[in-house]
Amino acid sequence: MTKIIMDEMKKTRDGLRAMLNDAQESCRLCIKLIHGEGDAKDLHDRILELEDEADSEMIRITEELSEIVGKLFLAGMLKRAVVCDAVVANDTEEMFDIMQHVAENWLRLLESDSHELPEEIKALLESMLQNCIVMLEKAIDILDGKDISQHTLSFIQELDGNINHANISAHNILLSEKGDKRAIMRMIRIVKHIENLGDKIKTVASYLLYIRTGDFIKV
Repeated sequence: MTKIIMDEMKKTRDGLRAMLNDAQESCRLCIKLIHGEGDAKDLHDRILELEDEADSEMIRITEELSEIVGKLFLAGMLKRAVVCDAVVANDTEEMFDIMQHVAENWLRLLESDSHELPEEIKALLESMLQNCIVMLEKAIDILDGKDISQHTLSFIQELDGNINHANISAHNILLSEKGDKRAIMRMIRIVKHIENLGDKIKTVASYLLYIRTGDFIKV
């Protein structure tokens, strides 16, 4: 029975890894969208596809974890892993919701008659998303047991700090902008969404480290 449980837990971890990899891809697509690389509608549609796939994967993982709980009274480390896997699946799926909002708001900006989007803002948004991509890579390393030291989580927190600084810089620039206030507010929402994405990745990394080590570090 224990081997069956562990095999199913491995399938769950494989699913989580796939979701985190797809989250990286969604970030890369958002960067392309921001810089106008490729057809904006196609990029937007692909981001929505990834969001749909993540939602289906999250549901599948949750169902699998429910079956595991039903097969055996779980305690200790195994129970902790099941609960944390469920949290990670849900929070990772929410990352795709955030990216969807980023893509949709950006598409609305492109469709509006607002002035040219500031290149400085584009650069800051790319920097924020690149930091998210690296954070996700580190989260995958924790999931795979390649790097489960607290230093890894500290590095992830440092990257999130970079995102927070870029968030402040972008807000300062946008609040001083003149012109279409609706477009400016939409850009502010985009910046805030990406800042929230960094927070979400940081939380997921913390739970993954907890699964591996038993040490929960509040982030």
